[in-house]
Amino acid sequence: MLTDKIEKPADLINVALTCKWLYAVAAPLFYEKLIIAIRIGLPPNLWDPDSIFAKLKPQWIQYVRRIDVDYYYEDSEDYLRPWYLHIPDPELETGRPADERKTREYKQVGQALFNDNLVEKLITRLSAGQLKAFNFDTRYAMDGRSVDISIATLRALCQYQNTISQLKITLREDLADDCTVYDFPCLKYFKFELQDRSSPEQYHCIYALLSSCQNTLEEFHCHTDMFDNPFVELPVSTVFEDAYSDWRSCEKCSQQQLLRGDQKVLNLHRLKVWNCKEMDQPFFEFCFKSGILQYSPLKNFLTQDAAGNALGLVSDSSRLNINELFPSLEKHPNSGLGLQKYLETFEGLSKIIVSSFHGREFGIDWTAGLKHHADSLKQVHVKLMGKRFPVKVLKELGRNCRGLEVFASEMEDGLPACIFNKDAFPKLKYFHDTTYIGSPEWLDIPLHSEQCLSLLYSALRHGIREGDLSETLKIVCFGIRTESLTQKIVQGHAFLIRRSAIEGEREEEEEEEDRGSHSNWNEAGGAFDFKSLGMDVRRLEPLEYPEVMDRLGGHTDLYL
Repeated sequence: MLTDKIEKPADLINVALTCKWLYAVAAPLFYEKLIIAIRIGLPPNLWDPDSIFAKLKPQWIQYVRRIDVDYYYEDSEDYLRPWYLHIPDPELETGRPADERKTREYKQVGQALFNDNLVEKLITRLSAGQLKAFNFDTRYAMDGRSVDISIATLRALCQYQNTISQLKITLREDLADDCTVYDFPCLKYFKFELQDRSSPEQYHCIYALLSSCQNTLEEFHCHTDMFDNPFVELPVSTVFEDAYSDWRSCEKCSQQQLLRGDQKVLNLHRLKVWNCKEMDQPFFEFCFKSGILQYSPLKNFLTQDAAGNALGLVSDSSRLNINELFPSLEKHPNSGLGLQKYLETFEGLSKIIVSSFHGREFGIDWTAGLKHHADSLKQVHVKLMGKRFPVKVLKELGRNCRGLEVFASEMEDGLPACIFNKDAFPKLKYFHDTTYIGSPEWLDIPLHSEQCLSLLYSALRHGIREGDLSETLKIVCFGIRTESLTQKIVQGHAFLIRRSAIEGEREEEEEEEDRGSHSNWNEAGGAFDFKSLGMDVRRLEPLEYPEVMDRLGGHTDLYL
């Protein structure tokens, strides 16, 4: 197959242009994904969705398998493909703040026009079962001018495209008026967002959808925009329970299932990924205790509450033994002993994320349980509010888990020299001290890149002097924060370590040094000529960081 050997779109285009036969094979692949980019924050033009949807080319209709609707800003021109919509802004149009009535009218008109045209000019023109993915991302939407999916669009997706395997939507309360449209029997990936977690009707629809695809669903992602005070205990469990009871007694949303010969049950026995951000543990606990997840072969699990507490587990070769997870954590704070005991109940963990879990007293004693995953563990991400990660525990982690490739945490004493020791960390590729360094009032480690670089040079020089310098470590970061859309650095410092393999590279590095690269570095008390060691350490620029991280396997952070 042509696409099996080609990874980059540019290469596919070049191959397709070599002859007519290859072009005929490759051309349909260019149109399998259609992005409707809704541009916001610009001076308004006449928004005519009818004429915009009229721009759809026949090949887009013929070959499209995936539709993505997204919002973007003026500084994201490269995101625009192949065309965009513009939502008028009354404030920019008149030069003064728009009154609430006019803003509401703009949104209502835009909502109706957008969804009517999306259904009539696109969805219903596709062949039955042609569309495989529909994603509506509202992360960057501005409430006063944004449009969103309507119940009519959901109904069209359900009626005309009931073989969809991927669905991402924002489940507003008005979309819960009709639970019968949540029937997607081929769904493998489902992600939804909730703007209000207090509505049983919304969860009723979620249960209906999960029940319809319980024989196929493999990934479940949910996210809630929390407007409640995270420090106030809310009786959210009753919402889940009430919605579940309503769904079990509802006869409307099970009609399609019964016609297919299915039973109205909810057991996600193929679910491998559970990603539950800001939904709190109660939702997962309810699904677990009610039997929905009793037989789920979970290998990827993340739960996060509104206060920032998170636990993430990824396994490549075994199940996560969810049956023992919550019993191990029922009594807290317990210095992490519950999590340690849980980690000892299975093997094969490849990645673990702990972020202020159960508060600052959760501790780091649970790291002792990671030795049971010594052959598989690749990544460890830790963020403990009010507590730093001790270097002695990091050394113990290196002794227990010889295959560790990524480590990120707020360190107790700055940059630990042990990460540069090939005997201590034979496979470490990426190290990130996540300590915040953006404001002088928060400083515990140096702020300026020159100071961070001096720490890095000192540690490298020590490793070289001892003759045990790591051969795998490529990236060292200090307090990196990235922009959510582009992943470019907006705060902190990242450094790339390069080793010269041939003399030609050595000469190129010397030329860079003559132009003022970081390879010649003067410290107090004398000069240190780094080129003589056959390596170069340089700071990654903000726009360069995403490209380098992609080349090394992707940007890593504290969340999945």
